[in-house]
Amino acid sequence: MNEDVYELPEGTEYRYLVQDEGEEQIQYVRRHYVNPLLVLSRKCIILITCIVVALLTLAGYLAYVAKSSPPEETEVETECGWLRGRLKDGAYSFKGIPYAEPPVGKRRWRPPEDLVEAGACWKDMYDATRFRSVCAQVQPMRKNGKVMGQEDCLHLSVWTPSLHPVEPLPVMVWIHGGYLHMLSGQESGYCPTEELAHHTQMVYVSLNYRLNAFGFMALEVLREGSHTNTSGNYGFMDQIQALKWVQRNIHHFGGDARKVTIFGQSSGGTSVWTLMMSPLAKGLFHCAIDMSGSYVYNASLESAETDNLEFLTRTGCKDAICLRRLSISQVLQQYPSWAGDDLLDLPVKGTFAGPVAIVDGYVLQAPPFEIWENHGTYNDVPFLVGTTEQEADFHPPYENISTWTWGDYQWFVKKKLSTFGENMTNQALKLYDSSAPCPTSDRCPERLYTTMISDIRVTCPNHDLAKRAAASKLLQLVPLPQPLLLPSSRQPGLLQRSRNYSWDPLTS
Repeated sequence: MNEDVYELPEGTEYRYLVQDEGEEQIQYVRRHYVNPLLVLSRKCIILITCIVVALLTLAGYLAYVAKSSPPEETEVETECGWLRGRLKDGAYSFKGIPYAEPPVGKRRWRPPEDLVEAGACWKDMYDATRFRSVCAQVQPMRKNGKVMGQEDCLHLSVWTPSLHPVEPLPVMVWIHGGYLHMLSGQESGYCPTEELAHHTQMVYVSLNYRLNAFGFMALEVLREGSHTNTSGNYGFMDQIQALKWVQRNIHHFGGDARKVTIFGQSSGGTSVWTLMMSPLAKGLFHCAIDMSGSYVYNASLESAETDNLEFLTRTGCKDAICLRRLSISQVLQQYPSWAGDDLLDLPVKGTFAGPVAIVDGYVLQAPPFEIWENHGTYNDVPFLVGTTEQEADFHPPYENISTWTWGDYQWFVKKKLSTFGENMTNQALKLYDSSAPCPTSDRCPERLYTTMISDIRVTCPNHDLAKRAAASKLLQLVPLPQPLLLPSSRQPGLLQRSRNYSWDPLTS
């Protein structure tokens, strides 16, 4: 067969076939021609795809294992024994460390007792990988609030980026807020974290301290057997005891006991201010940051003890022995219901705000502003003051406040401020009227009411404090507008409640 007769179509494969007779034949097979390189590329793509899928699956599995696996554990020795902590997110954490004897039984309403001096240290390894109980409290701080927490709550926690740094690291001691009535040093989103310690390369300490009636009850019967011959301000004494622990132990965590800054928000800021004015805290810290605190308290020990007789009457007790036998619920249930509500609302003239900070003659020798202005003995350290414009947005005083009309707003202002006289009420309504700027269209009455509370309770006192402080020493004032821009809000709503900027002075 003459193959020249046939034209080979382009892209046609051909091959020779040998038959029995030995003749050579050409068989044409018409096929679509495929580039061999293209075939190879497709195979490679399939292979690579399989490899990528396998790697992604493996990576996901490893990430799941890493996330589900417990963080690496580590151990540190303190003056009272060994602690087991954890390494996570680039920093070590040691949580729920006791810094004083549990204030229970006969130690209720007593100054905190040092663990070493009391011979109450532990012999075995202490598990510091988890938080312990918050201090006894009622949340929310109203009549229908739930009792939670324990009296055995004097614990602190430490976060550090390095246990053995080249140079000792600065130390930040966080004092939580909550009107001296609630919350704790371990609230999620409201306390330090491993990530924060790693990012700022500083050591952080956060502490629990006694609250409400357990931390600030002043009664004459509680003086019996007390070496201080006072009552009240136990929560402040707890804070001082924690600072003593920091001075003696923070070097075990890579911290520098010579560079301790105390900082707190709301009543935590009030605590900072109190510690600055207290001779008992002398030398325990070297800088102070007050965020939305208050220094406006001047109730004497005697007046506070008289006001708190209502609590004594409610319990039916006549002496300290009886009071110390009461359960946590009994103490908190007999706590005057208005003591918490009044702190969240406009003031009422002549109404005592419950067993809170007082001038007891031991922790505080005189009202803080008198100590300051009269150049008394106080801890003269660099001082930073900051406030938010809408402090009261965190805990609005009424559940239905978001639906208020302007008529509701005026009625409540007149009701709350009536004890100060008609002139005061009219002036308040004139200053805070419906023409005031409002970022929302349907919750302006709420906005204005919480603005008035914020100004009276926090903003104006802090501005006054700043003016007094600036006249005598270096001070920086940091007003923060609201709504702010970056952190997320805990509660959805037009007023963007509970934006926390407590850490901004550290990272900006």
